[in-house]
Amino acid sequence: MEAAPHFAVVDVETTGGKPEYARIIEIGIVLVDDWKITQKFDSLVKVPVELSPFIQNLTGITPKMLYHAPEFDEIASKVDAMLEGRIFVAHNVASDYGAVGAEMKRSGFDFSPERLCTVKLSRRVFPGLPKYSLHELSMSLGLPDFGQHRALNDAIAAANLLIHAKDNGGLPQIEELLRGGKRPIFYPKGWTDETVAKLPRTPGIAYFVGRDGILFATAARNVRTRVVELLSNTRRNPLKGFTDGIYDIRVKELGSELLAKLCLESELSKKRFPCNAVVQKKPDIGAPLPDMAVFLPGRFMGDRGVVIVQNAKVQGYAFLQEENGYQLSDILERMISFSQTDNLVPILRAALERKGIRVQFLPKRNEW
Repeated sequence: MEAAPHFAVVDVETTGGKPEYARIIEIGIVLVDDWKITQKFDSLVKVPVELSPFIQNLTGITPKMLYHAPEFDEIASKVDAMLEGRIFVAHNVASDYGAVGAEMKRSGFDFSPERLCTVKLSRRVFPGLPKYSLHELSMSLGLPDFGQHRALNDAIAAANLLIHAKDNGGLPQIEELLRGGKRPIFYPKGWTDETVAKLPRTPGIAYFVGRDGILFATAARNVRTRVVELLSNTRRNPLKGFTDGIYDIRVKELGSELLAKLCLESELSKKRFPCNAVVQKKPDIGAPLPDMAVFLPGRFMGDRGVVIVQNAKVQGYAFLQEENGYQLSDILERMISFSQTDNLVPILRAALERKGIRVQFLPKRNEW
């Protein structure tokens, strides 16, 4: 693993039951960058259901404590911002991932981050221990003690466990778990596992290049994960029949899956690559889009992507550095224009129906 991934270690306390139906009563998030804890967040959450005596006894959280707490919808944008572009880590990740995913979708946010389970990681890195609960692991491995069954405490303990696993030779196991057990069965000429591991885990477009040019391009939320999926499957694969003719994989990092999709759609409207399907016109129902700037995550810290809509068309995009501020005229001057295709509007419209995307409506041209 070349560069340290960015992790969001999460723990939630819920009303109990199946994750998709349970309601979150407390959430804790710990960000890990370069294998160090860099930020923490926690909040109690008001819920529209009663807390059972069992949950109150387990967590120490009472209805009175939740009375003035925000509802999840009120903190969803904060949670979305903290999880953006990160690997979702939890101890028994299926439970926390399911609960957070259900709440995010109720709040109108898209939710599909890559995930990592510290239970599975611990069994691989520290085999033979009697128990693998978070508390028992922390005790066995000499990690700091913590107050169990409170979200932030548990999230910090899981973050410490993740870092401890890495420090004890667990990088290969982390990489294996992130691949979902998948391993490439074919490679571009001269590539190895180490070459694949250098691919970014960021949103963008991956181009599979043959002797005479690009064979296939795909937009992805996580470029490396998408490439591994393609390299580990020869049956249902757009590259079937070309696996021996791939000479390189090139990447265009774009900061967000939405911008990657728009850029690729624009590109395919000009030129179809041999292994890409013929572009079909996407149905679009709705009023014409107003003139606006759509702000998206950038390629790195402090960077911001901007998509411009004018005259009911998705015109192009630019990147800006937030610390320098921006003027509309500067954005338009730097804008990279899209090749016009009817498919850009439905792609953007579908994204705008979800929450979490900042939009600024543009003045009329004579008001610039």
